[in-house]
Amino acid sequence: MSDWGFLRQVFRGSRVWTGSAYLLLALTWAAGIALLALSGWFITASALAGAGLLLGLELFTPSAGIRAAALLRTLARYGERVIGHEAVLRVLASLRARSFASISRLPIASQRQLRSGDLQHRLTADIDTLDGVPLRITGPVVAAALAVLAATVLAYWLAPWPAAVLILATAILTLAASLLAARLGQARGRALVERRSRQRVALLDYFGGLADLIAYGRADAQRMLLDELDREQARGVLLQERVALFTDQAVQGLVAMTTLAMLALALHWHAADAIDAPVAVLLTLMTLGLNEALSTLPGAFWRTGESLQAAARLRDLGVDPGGRAAVATAERSPIEGGLRDEPTFRARNLAIGFGGEHPLVTGLDFSLQPGQPLVIHGRSGLGKSTLLETLAGERPPLGGMVALAGREVGAWPELRLYRWIGYLPQETLLLDTSIAGNLRLGRPELTDQALWTALETVDLAQALRREGLGLDYMVGEMGRRLSGGQARRLALAWLILRDTPIILLDEPFSGLDRATERRVLARLAPWLATRRAVIVTHAPERLPADWPRHAIQPATIAPACHGHMQHQET
Repeated sequence: MSDWGFLRQVFRGSRVWTGSAYLLLALTWAAGIALLALSGWFITASALAGAGLLLGLELFTPSAGIRAAALLRTLARYGERVIGHEAVLRVLASLRARSFASISRLPIASQRQLRSGDLQHRLTADIDTLDGVPLRITGPVVAAALAVLAATVLAYWLAPWPAAVLILATAILTLAASLLAARLGQARGRALVERRSRQRVALLDYFGGLADLIAYGRADAQRMLLDELDREQARGVLLQERVALFTDQAVQGLVAMTTLAMLALALHWHAADAIDAPVAVLLTLMTLGLNEALSTLPGAFWRTGESLQAAARLRDLGVDPGGRAAVATAERSPIEGGLRDEPTFRARNLAIGFGGEHPLVTGLDFSLQPGQPLVIHGRSGLGKSTLLETLAGERPPLGGMVALAGREVGAWPELRLYRWIGYLPQETLLLDTSIAGNLRLGRPELTDQALWTALETVDLAQALRREGLGLDYMVGEMGRRLSGGQARRLALAWLILRDTPIILLDEPFSGLDRATERRVLARLAPWLATRRAVIVTHAPERLPADWPRHAIQPATIAPACHGHMQHQET
């Protein structure tokens, strides 16, 4: 799908509302042109009548038309702003929710490749930039076309045909200038959006790492980088504004020349008795009134690159512009049927890594058994966490396969897959909400008693009660109001409440002292006894000796260990 195709799909559902806004904008401009033209006609006719050169002037109809045009212009402008902005804001709000859902569905490996500031920019500034399409481009083009058409028809009715041709020629030249501006400005508009994203990333890096920057004497260098990014962006914005101003003035000059040409023609036709004097003034002022409809087009077209680049950045996230629900997408998967009550889980000749020609580990071959957690250990950097990401379906294997109930993990629909696989990554991820809010994530129906039971299992309930903390205690951003061990156990309690038959744990006991770890292990034993599990740890000696173990070896073919994986590190 192209960027334009993406934008069409985004605003497709609001066609009735945006179409109404376009008609109201056209009515606004037509009423403004009519107000100017009728006023000129009426003033001229009144002057001629006062001089005795025009007999039988009827005052009520033109004066009523002037009042009606003035009132209509105000009401239509108000209606266009209310309807247009309401429609666009609703669409963008829905798109923001779908974009957030798309980011959350990305594999963890893909999420980690995106900077936090860049993700924030896509969810905020990029989506907001899309409002320029209906409000600055499509709407003005449609409204200008309707206003020009009305002026052309009126000119053809009141005067000889060259009057209509002159108006059409002016509109065509303006459109050509607008398209040329769009062609020249798209690349600059796209660059403007990318620089905005780099600015946000750099700013968040600065404030997020300010303590380290000061400690290592790099704060001034980072500020200089921010200043340079600001200056570069300011130059780009200034160029955009200059082009918009120049093109606006150019169109106004074109309309002014057209107005003078129409005045010359009108005087010639009046001298030839083809039209009367009031009509000559009406034609001239009507042509001048087209300036409002035409002058904004080139500057708006110049900015199309910003909207197109914002659309491209959202497409990169896999955002569905049509708004189809994730559930519906999952149900349309070619894989039908559910998992068996006891789903098997096996790795066959598995190779893992980050892509390219050199995997971290190859030849992994094992099958998980209920009640016999597989303990993966080895020194840092060998790929233990990468292995869990691959087993969870968050990272594609470089070779071999991971099979869930006989089918590749990556082939299962996402919503079904995560009902059966529970994954606790190495990084503790908690929401800035209450303890209950974190524990009920994905299962809002859970009772308070169920939450306390899970907290008892991870040996956290007593500590919370001792400190006078309840389920409504706010844990802070990323759980900062809890200790590292408490935050880790809270995340583990959430995984217990998910109640999945396959469990993947990456350093589940980090931050715990030895005594607490033993208590948690003892309380987890009944829960693990009915589940297939993989546990990654740096301290395998702290885990039960009867659990199978496997030591990750770098860049070698790992031993094939079937069944209960009885391979032991010596």
